Amino acid sequence: MFVAKDVTELIGRTPMLELSRLYPESKARILAKLELNNPMSIKDRPVLNMIRKAVERGEIGHDTEVVEASSGNTAIAIASLGAVMGFNVRVYMSELCSVERQQILSAYGATIVLTPGEEHTKGARKRAIAYCDANPDTSFFTNQHGNPDNGGAHEATTGPEIWEQTGRDLGAVVLGLGTSGSFDGISRYIKGMDPSVKVVAFEPASSPVYSGGEQGVHRIIGIGPGFVTKNFKRSEHNMDELMHVEDSVAYEMVRRIALTEGILVGPTSGAAAWVAGQLAEREEFHGKTIVCLFYDTGERYLSVDGLFELKNVEIEG
Repeated sequence: MFVAKDVTELIGRTPMLELSRLYPESKARILAKLELNNPMSIKDRPVLNMIRKAVERGEIGHDTEVVEASSGNTAIAIASLGAVMGFNVRVYMSELCSVERQQILSAYGATIVLTPGEEHTKGARKRAIAYCDANPDTSFFTNQHGNPDNGGAHEATTGPEIWEQTGRDLGAVVLGLGTSGSFDGISRYIKGMDPSVKVVAFEPASSPVYSGGEQGVHRIIGIGPGFVTKNFKRSEHNMDELMHVEDSVAYEMVRRIALTEGILVGPTSGAAAWVAGQLAEREEFHGKTIVCLFYDTGERYLSVDGLFELKNVEIEG
């Protein structure tokens, strides 16, 4: 049995789950790649790559403070690796992010700077950049929204894993647009292997910035940062379709996944599963395999209003 020397060796090589209970009558084979099986989340992959590349370039030293703007999972991955690799972490985060994420960051010793909710990640990012500009000798901005090493991690690991796990027979892959690092790397790899595979992206319906709309308030934490990232622009040509997901639909799918597949996932994963189900209804995908990603665990969203309800509780005296 494999024994890891540290947490970095546990990143990647995540399993697939066929969503046959969620979609028992589907005419397509719908698979979810369980990125929640990484030590923290899907963000472990790009963060490890971005940090290692920066260390190799001499941009991160023993006394460097690593800074990022994040809705949560990237921040958690950075904080976890900071504890293991010995660097300080400062995170700028929207006040709308769940308290569980703030508690996790605190447990890893990171400094948390909460920013106004109406600014979303866009505002948090501006503040993080301003901090690094004011402290150029002691800080390093990982720049997850534009750093090519973000997508590079997914091109080198996640994409090949999906390709092999599906037996190199893939009809479509569903990818959420947050930093768009996974979109960048996975779409580049998959299209390079088979240009006929459909790459279907999704974003919040109430903040459709990637499709040219206005920034709005949404509750699908993890996607819809409020601006079009450089990562997205790098591989925009690989996108075949962009779908919009309502907050209520993503939340309902999260609850359905829990009750059918026995897994707690976050809102972005619920949105991904819904998009995959919509594609499966199309005749063009009948008999084909559709892959979506389950990005993180739902245990980080227990306090999110309207997501999980406390019910079926009996009290005996």
